[in-house]
Amino acid sequence: MKDLIAALYKLDALRKDDHVEQRVLPAIPPQFANSALMDGLGGPLREALKQLGVEALFEHQERAIELIRTGKDVVLEAPTASGKTLCFNIPLVERLLREPDAHALMIHPMKALSSDQRRQFDTLAQATQQNGGQRLESWIYDRSVNQETRFVLRNHPPAVLFTNPEMLHQSFLQHADKWRRFLEGLKLVVLDEIHEYRGYFGTNVALLLRRFFAYLHRLGVNPQVVLATATCGNALEHANRLTGRRCEHVVARTPMRPERHFAFIDPQIPDHMFHKIYLLRIARAAIACVQRGLSTLIFCPTRRFVEEATTLARRDAQECGVSPELIAPYRSGYDAQTRMQVKQNLRTGKVKAVFTTNALEIGLDIGRLDACILAGFPDSVLSVWQRIGRAGRRWDKKAYVLFYALNNPFDRFYAKNIDAFLNKQLDEIMVGVDNEELMGRHLPFLAYECGVDLDERLLPLLGEPFFRFAKEKFRHRRPMRNGRPHYQALGIRGVSGGTYKLVCKGQEIGEISDAHCFREAYVGAIYNHFGKQYRVVSHGTEVIELEVVTQPGLRTEGSFWSVTQASEAMAGIRYAEELATCYGKLTVFENFGGYRLIDVRSDQVLENYPANQARSLTVRGFWMGFEEDELFGKRLTVEDLVGLEQLLRIGAPFVVPCDRHDLATLSSTSRDNRGVYIYETVPGGIGIAEKLLEVWPKVLQTAIDILKNCSCKQGCPSCLIPPRKLREDVSLKKKEVIAFAQHILRQVPKACREEFDPDTWTWVPIAQYQQV
Repeated sequence: MKDLIAALYKLDALRKDDHVEQRVLPAIPPQFANSALMDGLGGPLREALKQLGVEALFEHQERAIELIRTGKDVVLEAPTASGKTLCFNIPLVERLLREPDAHALMIHPMKALSSDQRRQFDTLAQATQQNGGQRLESWIYDRSVNQETRFVLRNHPPAVLFTNPEMLHQSFLQHADKWRRFLEGLKLVVLDEIHEYRGYFGTNVALLLRRFFAYLHRLGVNPQVVLATATCGNALEHANRLTGRRCEHVVARTPMRPERHFAFIDPQIPDHMFHKIYLLRIARAAIACVQRGLSTLIFCPTRRFVEEATTLARRDAQECGVSPELIAPYRSGYDAQTRMQVKQNLRTGKVKAVFTTNALEIGLDIGRLDACILAGFPDSVLSVWQRIGRAGRRWDKKAYVLFYALNNPFDRFYAKNIDAFLNKQLDEIMVGVDNEELMGRHLPFLAYECGVDLDERLLPLLGEPFFRFAKEKFRHRRPMRNGRPHYQALGIRGVSGGTYKLVCKGQEIGEISDAHCFREAYVGAIYNHFGKQYRVVSHGTEVIELEVVTQPGLRTEGSFWSVTQASEAMAGIRYAEELATCYGKLTVFENFGGYRLIDVRSDQVLENYPANQARSLTVRGFWMGFEEDELFGKRLTVEDLVGLEQLLRIGAPFVVPCDRHDLATLSSTSRDNRGVYIYETVPGGIGIAEKLLEVWPKVLQTAIDILKNCSCKQGCPSCLIPPRKLREDVSLKKKEVIAFAQHILRQVPKACREEFDPDTWTWVPIAQYQQV
């Protein structure tokens, strides 16, 4: 690490006034099993493993294989690069050799993982065939598969199919009649990287899997389920909630790892120039790694950041003695061939540094990767460990981790408290299997797949909440006889899930989700794609037209803001009629007011373009409402409310298990709607806002502690000030924000409390409410 740090200083990726904390985690070797399981494998499989260099199994591999062999559902929890894939590939190949008509379905959250997992399966299958076993075919089945190939796969299915949740919904269930041959022989369903199934996405996948298993039950099929994760704090609970199945839990007893060298960096950059200089630092850090011969992944916070940082790194590489061809971007929105080529070039060493989003957070098993650069802290601690785990996947190599903090409290807290990160327990994952809004979206599909007269035998497969909710809704419906409802947008990953094709001069160059479209690809926006700049010309029903930008050095900056209103309180506590804390439904309006065209070189605004667009979301939220101008004797100010909002934003991710981007905050200062809101970005909620009703004092105290421990005097982006200015008329002062929050925490325990009764919409003394 000493040589790498020196290179960072030399290339101006690190400066002497930056705060740097370094640690080294020594290598922990794996524990090998002592039994004769390997010798008990069939000859072709045993010889194939030896041919691939697998002479012995780790302890957790042996335990998992033994359980899977018995037919039990299993969830495996083991570190990255610990051989989890072999845990299900070995018994899978065994069974396929024994039962030629058997099939397996591998469901992965990202395309990169399907590609990598298929490569590993094929490597084992081909080695087995070379040693006398039969041929085992596999295929990746996603949206890129053409219609002719789909027809062949349905009528002559291979032994193993690799797919994703979207195709499970749109093809395996929508056209289940065409997949009958494959589904009737389905013996094993594998769900890898299950920590990715959380929040909105995870809740939808949980409901989708319940529908899938219910449909299979109608066919008389009950496949075994195997799940795996490296970074989940509640793996067994999560696996059970995700699938509705009771799984056996296998945990690696030792946290095996290579020797890892960490440098956590809090760059001292002026706030008004932060983005521009930070981009340059990250680009130069990547070049420094390539100079040292380190194959490196650079994880970036946004797709736009990927493009901008790649452009800078390629621009400066030549003068630093590095070929620009060694640097590449990778993110969603690229076509399949481009993504595959980037990964292949990284695997062979033709590319040494790849700037990426979370698209390569999982599913990249390349032994040659040496370093990981984190441009900002991702949503959660588990995501950090996933990214760190991409590098150093061989026990005899060192791995290097560089973390550059963005200017927000979450990043800078960990940059200055590296031990708090290294010692922090992994996050617990939440999915809302009782989310009525999302259950309602799945109902038309469930009715088509299982009918509206649900058999009680489906109760354990659908789960109590989904089954009872569906029974109630289906009570007065007629059975669906004709037509498939799957043409309706379900939006498994996003609010609406729609996608647009990106087209330039009649050629499709990629795609973009509707959520990204609203904020990144509005008409007039300059959009970066694979190192090139385009301008958005127009929006169609399914197509966004682009044109190449011929004038370099320009960017656009959109103006967005949100407002909210409480639509229904579901629970709450009121303190002496002065403060009401509530949990319930909120309507959030997201607005787009236009954009500015900016010269990148001078930061000069060249033109302002007005617009007027909006969209609304119904979400679950927690809010603190203030009906009077005073709170416990103190007159309320705008700064009090905005400061309280920032404290909730800062403290919540440290107290409630969640991704940071599962939450958003707002404050309202109007007399008829005075309050502070923190709401879930997951429609229908997954329980985070409801939990906040219980623990909000702890959230405030946690935020206060972070502010107090920051060395600034008036409040800075490290502790209080958000990256984007909230209001022009508000100037937050740290001392005053802390004093107001402490005033609330002192007075609340003394206040008389009432509980909200949602049946009568009234406040009732808590003792009386409990008697009722």
